[in-house]
Amino acid sequence: MIGAKALWKSERHRAVLRCAAYTAVTLVLSAGKIGEIYGVWALSAVAVSGGRSRGFWSAIGALLGAYLFYDFQSGLRMAASAVLIYCANMAFFDVKISRLRCFAPVLTAVCLLLVQSVYLVGRSARHWALALAAAAITAAAATMLSREDREHSLRTLCVLLAVVSAAVPLEVEGFSVGRAAGAWLVLLCSGGTTPLASAAIGAGIGLVVDLSVAKPTLLFTAAYGCGALCVSLLSGFPRWLRGSILCLCVMLTVLCLESDHGAVLIYESLCGVVAYAAVPRRWLPTAGVYDSDSAGEREAEPAAVPVMAQMALQEGAEAYRALYDELLCRTVPFQRENPSVIFDHAAEEVCRSCVLARKCWQTEYDVTFSAFNDAVHPLLRRGRAAAEDFPLHFASRCVHFPQLLAAIDRGAYAYLLRRQYRSRLGSVHALAREQYAQMGQTLSAAVPHRGELRFHCRIGTSLRAKDGERVCGDQLAVFTAGEMLYLLLSDGMGSGEAAHAESAMTVRLLRKFLKAGIEAKSALKTLNTALTLRCAEGCGFTTIDLLALDRSSGQATLYKYGAAPSYIKREESVTTMAAGSLPAGLQESGTDPESSRFTLQEGNMFIMVSDGVIGGGEDWLRQVIKNWGETDPQVLSQQILAESRRHGGLQDDCAALVVYLEKTLPPDEKRV
Repeated sequence: MIGAKALWKSERHRAVLRCAAYTAVTLVLSAGKIGEIYGVWALSAVAVSGGRSRGFWSAIGALLGAYLFYDFQSGLRMAASAVLIYCANMAFFDVKISRLRCFAPVLTAVCLLLVQSVYLVGRSARHWALALAAAAITAAAATMLSREDREHSLRTLCVLLAVVSAAVPLEVEGFSVGRAAGAWLVLLCSGGTTPLASAAIGAGIGLVVDLSVAKPTLLFTAAYGCGALCVSLLSGFPRWLRGSILCLCVMLTVLCLESDHGAVLIYESLCGVVAYAAVPRRWLPTAGVYDSDSAGEREAEPAAVPVMAQMALQEGAEAYRALYDELLCRTVPFQRENPSVIFDHAAEEVCRSCVLARKCWQTEYDVTFSAFNDAVHPLLRRGRAAAEDFPLHFASRCVHFPQLLAAIDRGAYAYLLRRQYRSRLGSVHALAREQYAQMGQTLSAAVPHRGELRFHCRIGTSLRAKDGERVCGDQLAVFTAGEMLYLLLSDGMGSGEAAHAESAMTVRLLRKFLKAGIEAKSALKTLNTALTLRCAEGCGFTTIDLLALDRSSGQATLYKYGAAPSYIKREESVTTMAAGSLPAGLQESGTDPESSRFTLQEGNMFIMVSDGVIGGGEDWLRQVIKNWGETDPQVLSQQILAESRRHGGLQDDCAALVVYLEKTLPPDEKRV
């Protein structure tokens, strides 16, 4: 017996299963009716399926639904509409108009009205209004079903509306499960949109409920529209309170319109409220407001990354890694061209017609080969051919030596150009391979963490432009991502506007990577590769000084790309953290950034400065840090820049960044 996996692995079986799925879905949607005669949901599914096989099998599902769920006249009209929609899709499937977003909704509404209008001649305005409402709902359903995958919630809403429409006529002692489900759906959809959008959605759900019976009214359109508006305005309150507001709106509408089954309708809404209260909170749509179940909870909580989003990131990372491992990592490197081609081409051009060709290339081949071999190294070193590169006995015997020398010169020029081209192309390929590898690492590392914070940090920052400049070429940034605190300093090449633009761009891009939860090493490698490409185009480079501090444990990692030394102050001792790497853009692509790991404790200070501060030496700075006895980091950063004036600090841009760790937060300080 063939298993389910074996069936799915066969392309033929997959095609059969897809066709069966199209038929089954459309058949189920056929159960939903408007006015008990219009199969709007099934017709919209046929329209969205398009022409060819998918549309054909969807039309088959609509025909089966017309036979099973409708009487003869209504089923005949629905079948005719489905066939007309499929034929129109087949006629226009290769025309540009069929790719418009409005094509399926307009086609569905037009075909439904064309078929139904024949039966509406001489009927009352009520029948015409019902047909127009059904056409409008069909167009809206087709619009929701034709949305892209990123808007899958609209497709889900459309299917739920079809289910509600099918369940409304099913009553037990006057109680309708469909109407209770409608109240539940209103509450479910009112928590993730604006008040006006919620009111429109609620009115739409109410209209579907009203039109799903033989004698439609507008009771639920008014009740659900007003109820959804009120529920949306109270989105920060407990669910039981919002459900009570919806029940109140239904009760007031029933009293105003004097319905004969008011008690039952209120009871149905109450059942919908109970069902909504039982829905797990993670299933509820939100609009950035925490959905609290108790009136006292008002503090917004950080949104957790959905499980599906984490799985998508991991799958994307695996795809990039597989692409790198299977294709790019196994790429055969460019083979170096043998310099002998220079002499081969020259001999082909000059020696072929020479009277001594037989003697030089056959009888005395060893002598000719040695002469050319001796000339290779000086030729490639100089970049052009010269007579002194060849032995005298060879040059004096060659009757076409000037012509041969010119041909070798041209061949050497072309050879060097080809070698330079291959070298640059190899560098570009290496950068591309590295980008794919880093993309896999970046995506796999983009999973946010959250732990209990043990340390609070106070920050001090100071900047000063070079004497005579309006803007500072150094840039600072301090930000958090989960439990991680990042201190970033970038120094652009030179000073002034150009250096400011380069360092600001570096800080901005790196901040976006780290705020997204991407690991610091992966972000730095990606940015270094991109800056390498910019430097190859003549743009400037920047230094990067990055401290990643885990506030839950005190573990810190310092990354440097050509940056000045940093300092750790622990009581009376000062530790220097220096590195010897090149600035970002000059560092070799693919190599990990130079890093140092250490632990910071309560009362420790970490000081980060640009090279303009220590341009005249660093001994004075170490002494200032060692003698510092206060705990205010802002005062220390200002003191460092003030002291740097006496040590060459006016000759370059200067920046200082200080962080002080403490376990208890004073009431007058602000948390980082």
